[in-house]
Amino acid sequence: MSGILVMRLRGLGDIIHLLPALRMLREQYPNETIGFFCQRPFGQIIPPELRLEVIEMPPGAGFAQLLELARQIRKYRFDRVFDLFSNPATAIVTALSGIRQRYGFDYRVRRWAYNKTFTSDNPNRHLMQLFGEFFAFFGVTGELKAPDIVPSAALRARALSALPMQNRKIRPMLAINPHTTYQSKSWPEEYFCEFIRLWYDAVKQPVLITWGPGEREAAEAMADKVGRHRAYVHDKLRIDEFAALLKHIDLFLTCDTGPMNIAWATNTPTVALFGPTTREPVYPRGEKHLVLFSDSVDCLQCHHETCSHKSCMFSLTPEKVFNAIVNKHGFCKSYE
Repeated sequence: MSGILVMRLRGLGDIIHLLPALRMLREQYPNETIGFFCQRPFGQIIPPELRLEVIEMPPGAGFAQLLELARQIRKYRFDRVFDLFSNPATAIVTALSGIRQRYGFDYRVRRWAYNKTFTSDNPNRHLMQLFGEFFAFFGVTGELKAPDIVPSAALRARALSALPMQNRKIRPMLAINPHTTYQSKSWPEEYFCEFIRLWYDAVKQPVLITWGPGEREAAEAMADKVGRHRAYVHDKLRIDEFAALLKHIDLFLTCDTGPMNIAWATNTPTVALFGPTTREPVYPRGEKHLVLFSDSVDCLQCHHETCSHKSCMFSLTPEKVFNAIVNKHGFCKSYE
């Protein structure tokens, strides 16, 4: 057996931006085995039509588990491995995989695991393009198309069943994601609450508050705070079911998060709020999306994970965001 192994351990948004390259590979090699190595549960976002052999690593895997994963990978007898993560764990698995042609990023001591390495002249370019350049550097080229996640009817039905029965036909349906991975890029909770009130007063429809692992309690608390007539939450969803849910909604409000990238990949109109993170690699492309940030803030895109003043996010007031949505989409004008 022969084939190609692609590695991108984690980062939901990063894997979304890798989908175009994975689709390119499948189009170029329709009959080859293509494996994808990632951390559980991120393999759930891989579209089944790509026909990838998903190999998932448990979170926090120790050295013994990495050895076992390398042993599993050896059974496939891949010809080439493209490590687009190149951290210590993937470097160890790559080095022990038995694969002869090993390609990765030129990161410090990890470069020893690869035959050839890649360094981008602009690591802040759009991730889809960065991953395309990575493959092109090693001789794999083709057309990169924007990711297009099209959930099956069964997935969409399961996603819809996670909503309260009385809320499944709401129009327009707004969903918000008030959660972030670190403090500085979060929009203030009170801003989300005020935005929900503004939306409800204008549209007379409640807002769906989304959540992921470990976030349900906070989502429920926000719904209680603004009133259950103004907001509601969904039941537990897998990543692929969450993508199917986003297909059902009319507008998604979020900060720079993995769900923002899923919304882009499902072609869901998205309002993305940016502050300390760099927009260029990840912001949702396309006319239907709205990217908001305060360019008057001197420390914008500082990349600090904590901040004492959060001027970049606090300056995006609920009124500014609400008015920008009205001007862009006209939802509230249409439903007065």
